[in-house]
Amino acid sequence: AGHEVFLKWLPPIADEKGLAEMFEDCGELLGDVRLKRNPQDGSCMGIGWVTFATAEAAKLAVQKSGARYPGAPPGRGINVTPATVTLATTAARERGSLQAAGTHTPAMCEETLRVLVIPDPNGVYVDGTFGRGGHTRAILSRLSQAGRLHAFDLDPDAIQVGKELEREDPRFKIHHKPFGHMATVLEAEGLLGKVSGVFLDLGISSPQFDSTNRGFRPEMDGPLDLRFDLTRGSSAYELLKSVDRLELRKILIENGEADEVAARRIADAVAVHVQQGTLPERTREFADMVVRAKGKEYQAMHPSKLTFQSLRVHINQEFEEIKRGIAAAFEVLKEGGRCGFLTGKDSEW
Repeated sequence: AGHEVFLKWLPPIADEKGLAEMFEDCGELLGDVRLKRNPQDGSCMGIGWVTFATAEAAKLAVQKSGARYPGAPPGRGINVTPATVTLATTAARERGSLQAAGTHTPAMCEETLRVLVIPDPNGVYVDGTFGRGGHTRAILSRLSQAGRLHAFDLDPDAIQVGKELEREDPRFKIHHKPFGHMATVLEAEGLLGKVSGVFLDLGISSPQFDSTNRGFRPEMDGPLDLRFDLTRGSSAYELLKSVDRLELRKILIENGEADEVAARRIADAVAVHVQQGTLPERTREFADMVVRAKGKEYQAMHPSKLTFQSLRVHINQEFEEIKRGIAAAFEVLKEGGRCGFLTGKDSEW
């Protein structure tokens, strides 16, 4: 299995060959260096893994933490730590892995199926967050021919994928609506009070993060938009141009940017840039503005990440939609039906 180290804070110019040369004096490497790359321009997105043949070599690699990648501009060096190891069996271990760009691996899929679907394979089900259909396809694989599945999503790209699945499987139907509307939609289908299970995988999916046309990642250049559905509502840039400074501070604090001092600084900076007519329209420029206003971040994540999250949650009404979705789920479920929620953030509860 080898001994793996995790690399972060890598510069965009980092590549596999350069990192292999950087660590070759530590000891024998097993396999290739693995990097997470930007699917648009191929640049390094800041993280990677290196596997060594011996524990001693991995320890020497960790001692290089703080070193500057050759050719990188002055600033923070790379961070090297032992990769997190999960015991899969007594004899085997799971290694860090990279997900292909544009794909999404459904979380806790088998657990979801076991609790939600397997007890009633003939039932009607709802996947309120279709995404790219990971959980949806898994649910369909466990349904009988009598079973039915309705899915909801706001993302036009997701709807396109869902329409293709509709043509492939007559048991499935996709709806271009928020999941909070499931009761209204399913009432028209005659399914109110007849659903066996509702599943909501809350938050944002990997393909949405990888896409540059909505600006979800501060590290990637794109329009400062942040909408799940580009055909509805106002973009983040339009919001920032018009929102009151105190209201913006409140939006940031309530939706993720818990540091009130940082939220005030960011809101002040936005107000100044709006007044001067210099408010950034692109994600990287806006992220840089946030970093200057907020100051150095002690955490490893990008300093503007929580600001982007707060704006995204507000623009898409994510917390309000969760409340509507829970209420709608209990309207459509039959007696004894099951409702499952998957979330990675305590703020979603």
